[in-house]
Amino acid sequence: MPDLATDTVEPVGERPPRRPWIDRGALRADAILAGVTLLVLAIPTLLLMVVLVDGGGQWAISTVVTVAIAGAILLRRTRPVLALAALTALAVVHVAIHAWMFPVWFGVLVVLYSVGRFSRWPGRLAGFGLAFVASLLAAYWLAVETSTQGVDTVLGALDVMVFLWIPPMLLFSVAILTGWGVAAVDRSTAATEVAQVSLQRADQEEERAALARDMHDVVAHSLAVVIAQANGARYTQDPAAKDASLESIAGTAKAALGDVRLLLAQLRHSEAPDPVASMSDVDSLIERMRGSGLDVRVTHEGTAAPLPRTADIAAYRILQEALTNALRHGDRAQPVLVRLRGVTLPGGVGGIVVDVHNRLQAAPGDPGHGVRGMHERARLAGGDAWTGIEDGWFRVRASFPAGAA
Repeated sequence: MPDLATDTVEPVGERPPRRPWIDRGALRADAILAGVTLLVLAIPTLLLMVVLVDGGGQWAISTVVTVAIAGAILLRRTRPVLALAALTALAVVHVAIHAWMFPVWFGVLVVLYSVGRFSRWPGRLAGFGLAFVASLLAAYWLAVETSTQGVDTVLGALDVMVFLWIPPMLLFSVAILTGWGVAAVDRSTAATEVAQVSLQRADQEEERAALARDMHDVVAHSLAVVIAQANGARYTQDPAAKDASLESIAGTAKAALGDVRLLLAQLRHSEAPDPVASMSDVDSLIERMRGSGLDVRVTHEGTAAPLPRTADIAAYRILQEALTNALRHGDRAQPVLVRLRGVTLPGGVGGIVVDVHNRLQAAPGDPGHGVRGMHERARLAGGDAWTGIEDGWFRVRASFPAGAA
């Protein structure tokens, strides 16, 4: 729903400001393109002029053609059809005065490509029409200026014209079609990028909604318990009952604080929380991973002490992330070894160690988002995590004390 206090409303009848007609960045790029094109084509043109020149007229027309090609390239993004039409008109004059076909004329291919690249359907159709006229002019010039045999009769002239028309028409058409194909690829790429951004936004919104639900459940439940215990303590005269209520309030608040920390860590890492995550659900997780084609072999050692909810969720999520990484990056031809050990940690506190080994298909790169998330989850839950390579295996080891907060 829009925020009426911050959203601005455009006055009725006013149009948004138009984009500038000239993009200075694109104009600079096209100026460089024009310079490079003319530099490449000017060398053979100058060589022909030096060898074959018989007067100043040819130098003048070659200069005019060079300037026209440069101007057409500068207009190729904004007015490609107009630029091509101007060059076609110049070609008519060029053929009419029987000037030489300078190599600089090949610069028209850049303009033909631009017609296909930057025009819409009407412009492209007009471009093909102008290409047809230009190819006829080229065929006529070749037939007349090179004294091709067979032009002394009407039928012979037509045969020669058709024969000479095909190569330039194919060349001009390929230039337009190439630009058209590039434009289609760009549109497809842009559409794909827009779709990916939309999917990412949808995923983010879904994750935030899930986090909001979990946050509501955690906070609402904990506060309801705290309020009930506090109200009970207010009206009781039994000191033992008051102490029990205060102890219950402290325990509930402590557990809620751990849950909120974990949810905030998941929000920071943009990962959707799993409201049913628990080490008691490990068998279902293993079966799901096996169903995905991962050979998971589980070993239970010792008796694991029950973990607080925060540590329980963290242990489950670290195991889940380790198996997911094994599925994505590991060698599926090798088994994944999972050991769940009940141990006595320093200080005589019971706990659990989650240990996952898997072979890698290639040497690992820098730690990714998921690996960093494992360490942060373990730290926030009062445990410890280690990841790395040992004896050719990628290993994830996380330990959680039963008394973790």
